[in-house]
Amino acid sequence: MTAVLEILVRVCALLALALGVRVVVDAWLDVPYSVLLILVGVVISLLRVDVGIRLSTDVIVGLVLPAILFDGVIELDRTALRENLAVPLTLVVIGIPLAVVLLGPIIDLVFGLSIGVSLLLAAILVPTDPVAVLSVFEELDAPERLTVVIDSESLFNDGVAIVVVNLLLALLAAESEPMSGLEIAAFVVADLLVVGLGGFLLGCALGYGATRFVHRLPERMAILLVTVLVAYGSYVLAESVGVSGILATVGAGAFVELDADDGIGRDAFEFVRDIWAGGAFLLSTVVYVLIGAQVPVDTLTVYLPAALLVAAFVLLVRAVVVYVLVGAVNEIVSRPLPRSYQHVLVSGGLHTVVPIALALGLPPWVPHREFVQAVVFGVAIIGALVQGTLLPSVLRVTGLGERATGVAGPSSPRDGDSP
Repeated sequence: MTAVLEILVRVCALLALALGVRVVVDAWLDVPYSVLLILVGVVISLLRVDVGIRLSTDVIVGLVLPAILFDGVIELDRTALRENLAVPLTLVVIGIPLAVVLLGPIIDLVFGLSIGVSLLLAAILVPTDPVAVLSVFEELDAPERLTVVIDSESLFNDGVAIVVVNLLLALLAAESEPMSGLEIAAFVVADLLVVGLGGFLLGCALGYGATRFVHRLPERMAILLVTVLVAYGSYVLAESVGVSGILATVGAGAFVELDADDGIGRDAFEFVRDIWAGGAFLLSTVVYVLIGAQVPVDTLTVYLPAALLVAAFVLLVRAVVVYVLVGAVNEIVSRPLPRSYQHVLVSGGLHTVVPIALALGLPPWVPHREFVQAVVFGVAIIGALVQGTLLPSVLRVTGLGERATGVAGPSSPRDGDSP
């Protein structure tokens, strides 16, 4: 059997397994599909079955994330996003640094790591994953406003978190050359602005240009090719010039408009969106199984108590960030985010794909690297097992899973803490 054929056999086996999981979930279980895929992967790892395919940082960040993020952004309701942008923007721009600053010292105090490594671990754990959460929202008809807030926060925080992690790695590598506090602050601000904002703006420009172009194209296959080029091309170009490729992809997706009023254009754009949704689904399906199958069981067993403790810290910090920042935003916006929505923002913050990609990509010279990787895998699995399986119950208890609620327009009355 050739190497290519062997890989195809293994991929088909994973997809067949995923199909079985999907059928079981649809028919009998009230568990998010992606969460169950991770747990199935963990069972594969416990049974020491070699699936023959390994995830790496380059594969996740360079191949999988651009497709998933681009699909997620082009599917966002732009009107709803504009009306509710204050909360996700605050949780990304202020919430990520705040979470790292709060979580890092706690980890350092409890485990005795250096503050640099503790902040690095905190930054790796911060990104949230929307896929598992949103699949439950669709099944339970959760309010669309809540879906938009969680989806948009997750789509934007991945890129920002990657920038922060790379920044902390650069600071760790430069520890042999002491810098003053002012120098560190200047370095941090410059890096975040140049790498993060630069990548996003580059993607926005490419996305805007692609939109102007696709509306002149005659047929759907050409439009599909343009979207693939802008999704992956924005990532490649941004990384080539030293800015954030992930934020470039997000920016490109934010400015790609796949809407049209005429029948021919509408059919073509719907076809393109369906292709992107299918591709993102297949990629995420394989990745979730492989995440579970790649769990370092022996190492995780050693560090399981630490992982449990860190998982609790992550949830606690997430609660502080959400309640404090959303509470502050509610004081200045016309439509406050209800308290019930905030509860779901806290409990639905799973930390899987991006944290694991960042942990796998840690350089060998990083102190306590084995501890950091084991804890990240542990937090991902614990979150999937506990938060993921309890999320349907949380939605029902808060009254958000019993009915569909559209995103009201700008003229909607204030809803306070009503669901």
